[in-house]
Amino acid sequence: MSTILRFCRITTLLLSLASVSVCRAQKSDRTYLGPGNWFVGVDAGMGFSMAENTKNGNFFKTELPSGTIQIGRTLTPKWSLRLTGGVSSQLGRPPAAAMKYLRDMYSPYQFVLGVGTFDVMLNLANCFRKYNSRNWYDGYLVIGGGELYRFYVDDKVDDWYEDIYMVDRSKAWYWTAKLGYEAAFHIMRACDLTFEVDFHATDNAYNGVTGGSQSLDFFVTAKLGIVYYIPNGQHRQRFANPRKYHRYWTELN
Repeated sequence: MSTILRFCRITTLLLSLASVSVCRAQKSDRTYLGPGNWFVGVDAGMGFSMAENTKNGNFFKTELPSGTIQIGRTLTPKWSLRLTGGVSSQLGRPPAAAMKYLRDMYSPYQFVLGVGTFDVMLNLANCFRKYNSRNWYDGYLVIGGGELYRFYVDDKVDDWYEDIYMVDRSKAWYWTAKLGYEAAFHIMRACDLTFEVDFHATDNAYNGVTGGSQSLDFFVTAKLGIVYYIPNGQHRQRFANPRKYHRYWTELN
């Protein structure tokens, strides 16, 4: 008799846990991301030039501040679009021989870029799981392109000998393409804490130096940021009326 009672108690406990799980699943599944969700964000970090001679320097001593603002729109649980604009300070380096034998004259020089891009963002996490409002993390593949504007180069390069190392201080526009990854942690219903690393390709002359065997130059940015989801028509951030969009998101997923 005691065995039967014990079995009944265990069965009742398991059924209770199962019913709670089903209720929680139904509650989370009834909340869907609504189309037309706009977001804004700001981030700050470091930029690192991979142009001529940078391999001769200490990586941790050749990083300078970078910052970006962004505005975007979430289209589906997987796809988003955004525009970004910001500033990236970087260091260029003269040849190692010049820095060794003419160290009083030649040293790393600073140049500053304005950077604007249009990005397509693919939520890799939602490619491998069903969308759920309780998810605490998203990972985005970022593919984008745009323009660079070099508007400042350290004036000390005017004193350098042109036959040793020549740097152009004029303002100029260049194209850029980028590939990156953004990790987004949902710290609040309306806010994400983000960490993004972007790898940029651009014209060989973007740092003020032309020539060499490369037709392209590269630079990397790594930044921490905050993204805020603007309230939609339901007066709720990030999430919309589940009844209105239930069929829409069911079809997408």
